[in-house]
Amino acid sequence: MRVLLAVDGSEQAHQAAESVSCLASVKNLIVVHVIDLPRLAYPMLGPDIAQDLAMTVEQAIREEGGRVLKRAMSHLSYHTAPVSKRLKDGTPAEVILSIAREDQVDVIIAGARGRVHAKGLALGSVSHRVLTHAPCPVMIIKSPLRELRKILLPVQGPADAERAKQFFAKHPFHGNVEITVFTVVPIPRAIWRPGVSAPEAKIQHALESAEQFNDGVVADLTATHYQVTGLVGMGAPADTIMEQADTMKPDLILMGTHNPSAVSRFLMGSVSHTVLHHATCPVLLVR
Repeated sequence: MRVLLAVDGSEQAHQAAESVSCLASVKNLIVVHVIDLPRLAYPMLGPDIAQDLAMTVEQAIREEGGRVLKRAMSHLSYHTAPVSKRLKDGTPAEVILSIAREDQVDVIIAGARGRVHAKGLALGSVSHRVLTHAPCPVMIIKSPLRELRKILLPVQGPADAERAKQFFAKHPFHGNVEITVFTVVPIPRAIWRPGVSAPEAKIQHALESAEQFNDGVVADLTATHYQVTGLVGMGAPADTIMEQADTMKPDLILMGTHNPSAVSRFLMGSVSHTVLHHATCPVLLVR
């Protein structure tokens, strides 16, 4: 795989660099740090002094950018595949997306670099924009991923299953990974309240159908030589996925998303959006 690692000097970016060790088939690795030079104005100073100060600030930013790349590379000293580092000027998200398209990368890895809230780390604007417009899968690192043993794979339909199958066919991870295929029957919990009768026969039929679908996905992924098991749950999909993640404590949640033309609409209030923002472990979205 061709991998693009975007680093910005944050703690999550350093964790993203460490996570590359969990990938098994990296043929080419691009490490990029983007310098977004500020447009500084010094109207109170003379033009010569203002220009000199601006050049001093720019030089300091570039030197810091070099240190960011150097630190990221220090986490990759074990890596045997070709590694190239790039220090670029521009808007971070746009530069990352441009490199991803031009170099036809198979996956982008980036840190969340957002704000901390009561339930975890929310996405920063750069990672959110990259997720929205990336032409390839994106892995967002919100916590350290030094070892990858367990993957939670929620699938809600044939499109999700096909995306997962295509991604795992590349053998992106080491062979000792355990994948749990999780299908949620979206039955509202409200029907289980006292006094509300549930259509038991229809629920049972829905569960059997979901189990049959889940078994088919498990069979397809087992052919990729990973250890795969299946599980079916009921409830609001995002909440049920998060509850399963709390129980299972996966190292990574891997989910499908819509194609780039629809992803902006899909991310707003969607299951993937909710899981992405509230999961405490890294999340990989494939499309």
